[in-house]
Amino acid sequence: MNFNLKAAGTLLSRAKQFTEEKLGQATDRTEYDENFEEMLARADRTKLWTERLASHVETVLQPNINERLEEFILTKLDQKTVNKPNIYEQLGQCMCEAGNDFGPSTQYGSALIKCGQFHQKLGLAHKEFVHSSAGGFMQPLKSFLDGEMKSLTKERRTLEIKRLDLDAAKSKKKKSKTINSNVAIAMADSSDTELRHAQAEFDRQLELTRLMLDGLNNSHTHHLRCLNDLVESEVQYHRQSVQILEDLRKQLGLSKSSLNSTAAATAAAAAAAASSTPRTIQALRTATVKFDYDASDHHELTLRTATVKFDYDASDHHELSVLAKETVNIILDDNEKHSHDSDWITVERPQTKERGRVPRAYLHIDTLLF
Repeated sequence: MNFNLKAAGTLLSRAKQFTEEKLGQATDRTEYDENFEEMLARADRTKLWTERLASHVETVLQPNINERLEEFILTKLDQKTVNKPNIYEQLGQCMCEAGNDFGPSTQYGSALIKCGQFHQKLGLAHKEFVHSSAGGFMQPLKSFLDGEMKSLTKERRTLEIKRLDLDAAKSKKKKSKTINSNVAIAMADSSDTELRHAQAEFDRQLELTRLMLDGLNNSHTHHLRCLNDLVESEVQYHRQSVQILEDLRKQLGLSKSSLNSTAAATAAAAAAAASSTPRTIQALRTATVKFDYDASDHHELTLRTATVKFDYDASDHHELSVLAKETVNIILDDNEKHSHDSDWITVERPQTKERGRVPRAYLHIDTLLF
């Protein structure tokens, strides 16, 4: 009974002290030293930025908020998450299905299947990156927040309670000195005992909290190692992704020069389609253009256009590599333009002025000359 009354009295004194401080009426308030205040502020910054870093890295690893919510719920229910295909694997699957539908024997279908297979490899690489980053960076940060930081928050809350009890005891001691009676003497003795006990409790809790705040230095060192692990995981992931895409480009037979030529041809074709009229196109097809050569070899060259039906890779410097659906100019000198039996035709890429021979079977001639 006496214990309950004492506990109730302590709670009442604590609540009274807290209310007076909030209302600005408290005359006694124990202040922490400057170093301890700085340690408290540093702990607050650590908690704030660790939470933000963990949240942003989690968004990078799993941009879909619905997927993150599902994983969170399954984790709370202590169930394993389903190994779902990520966006790269889904894209790869779609490409493979489209390629099989168009036909693996067709050029487009075959290319789609290759792209799909390599994008599935990208998906696996991304899963490995997510797994390594989650284990090397996310999990340590979350463990810190759920463990050490929660314990520190609890000890800080206890310290604040002990401070309120100490300041309440100081206030009670001060009031007992203003009363002149035998009762006051008894109150003074009781308040002295209460003050000594409150001071001892506060000092013990202050030291414990200070030790935990000092431990944040070790936490920062550990987080630095985790950050290095995250960067290393990113480097490995992007390096692996680049290698996969380089292998895909080789499988497709693409080179940087052919990619640039294709892009230039596409842009030129789009511009011509937007600005030309049928009459202008016909004029271009029937135009006769003169090209300057050495003074000893002047010939008039007739310009026609043709559309490439299939990709062709040049075997020597006399030939020209072309891509399917690319538009080229047909160049015939005086010795060739009357020939009907030649299996090769000299063509020119209009964007780069590259010239070379291409098999006639690979071309669809827009204007028949022969």
